[in-house]
Amino acid sequence: MKYTTLTLALCSSLALISCGEKKTSSTDTPPATAVTLESIIVKEAPAHAQSITDVRKSIEVGKKVTLSGKIMGRKDPFVEGRALLMLGDPAIITSCDLRPSDSCQTPWDVCCDDNEDIKAATATIQVVDQDGKLIKQGFKGVHGIKELSQLVITGTIAEGSNADNLLINATAVYVKQ
Repeated sequence: MKYTTLTLALCSSLALISCGEKKTSSTDTPPATAVTLESIIVKEAPAHAQSITDVRKSIEVGKKVTLSGKIMGRKDPFVEGRALLMLGDPAIITSCDLRPSDSCQTPWDVCCDDNEDIKAATATIQVVDQDGKLIKQGFKGVHGIKELSQLVITGTIAEGSNADNLLINATAVYVKQ
């Protein structure tokens, strides 16, 4: 049940993304430089990062935000082959590796936290190309990104975001080392 809600939110995000895809003609303008995950990795953390919980207090589609968090919130926080991941607010939810005597094999699933807390403290981060299409490249492994990595994301609140689902179109990603 815990994962069903999160899985539905993630699937809803993907469905909204795919509905917005537009077909373009190959005879239109020449292709712009392709957006890759490597191209949006930044070397310095963007200033004034907010927590996910603070960003959720004022969801306005198109609003530019900078937020920080850890990759966590579900057993599979990445979507293989797609630039999409789940970021959690470590001030609200706790990865199992930080719980004494917890031997959880997937500490990023935050299985000890309440489902409502997880829902309120997570955001779906995606990277889209110039046409608004989700990039077909997975986050995992890029610049050492893995479960529980701490990230600072700059981007805009994407269409389809609401009180139950915060979706961010990332334009810059900083990976804390």
